[in-house]
Amino acid sequence: MIWKPTVVTPSPSVRSLLIYEWITGGGLAGSPIPSSMANEGTAMRRALARDFAAIPGGRLRVVVTLDDRLSDDPGPWIIEPIGVVDKADRVACLARQCDLTLLIAPETSGILVHQTRMLEAAGARLIGSSAEAVELAGDKLALANHLSARGIPTPPSQAVRPSDGLPREARYPAVLKPIDGAGSIDTYLIPGLHETPQDFFALEQALLQPYISGQPMSATFLVDLHGRSWLLAIASQNIVVSGGRFAYRGGRIPAPGPVDLVPIRKAVDSVAGLRGLVGLDFVWNPSMRDVQVLEINPRPTTSVVGIVRLLSPGKLASAWLGAWKSPPDSILLEGLADEVRAGGAIAFDAAGTILDREEAAS
Repeated sequence: MIWKPTVVTPSPSVRSLLIYEWITGGGLAGSPIPSSMANEGTAMRRALARDFAAIPGGRLRVVVTLDDRLSDDPGPWIIEPIGVVDKADRVACLARQCDLTLLIAPETSGILVHQTRMLEAAGARLIGSSAEAVELAGDKLALANHLSARGIPTPPSQAVRPSDGLPREARYPAVLKPIDGAGSIDTYLIPGLHETPQDFFALEQALLQPYISGQPMSATFLVDLHGRSWLLAIASQNIVVSGGRFAYRGGRIPAPGPVDLVPIRKAVDSVAGLRGLVGLDFVWNPSMRDVQVLEINPRPTTSVVGIVRLLSPGKLASAWLGAWKSPPDSILLEGLADEVRAGGAIAFDAAGTILDREEAAS
């Protein structure tokens, strides 16, 4: 079946938007909710829900799902509690009832692609990436091969089975990560062939890449109905190594200083079916002016909490809906990156909590 994104027609036909953030929105109903993931999910859900609710004229009714074990989370949105008994059917029903659906979920263990397919099959009108794009971006080995075949700079990658040991011919230090992981979860620094962390063997299969020195960064794009990518912001990432594991501690948006955008744009544009808010992680070596693309997130990332604060209320949401028109509303999309930079700078932690706000110089 050929995926065809929903075309957003002008007001008043857009009446309601469902935001389904999988971690806090009922995807884990009946299972433990990791507090760190819940905090991050809550921050993204609230930031986006508030921004869509702020679209001028109050023409969009925002509905959010919430795991029924969590405390009430009032705001300019309607809360739909999700329990363990009928969570999949309930979410699918809500998605059919709403004009549009925004899905936020991790790629880990195929969760994002599974939820995308479930909602597509249910007839939801998703304002995000297709299942095919999610599947490619969520498989780090397949994505690395995809990028490399197109001449896009990315670290050489190979699949390994930790229980069998590490390959002698690999370059060390190296990075070991899940093939279908999200963020820095279960991502290890391997200093040498025989220097492995204690819980190294927990991964059944993993991706091995040489460690790339430089500044960890991310780029956020809004991709329109026809696949054209519009840059929103570049962020610097605060990533530390503790106990042999990489840990994401947040970031600053926008990042100071210029970077080479050519390979970054080329990477996003190379994946057919990417739509809506898309993140890309990369390493930037300013002395060599070298970009190494690490992964693509076919979904909103934590950077969105800073972006919506740097733009005027409802601006990102209006541009997102404008990107879903045919033809896309370029007036809403042009100049977004300039507007983010003009808003100053925001530092945030891994949970999306704003730590500091710098006003733009006059």
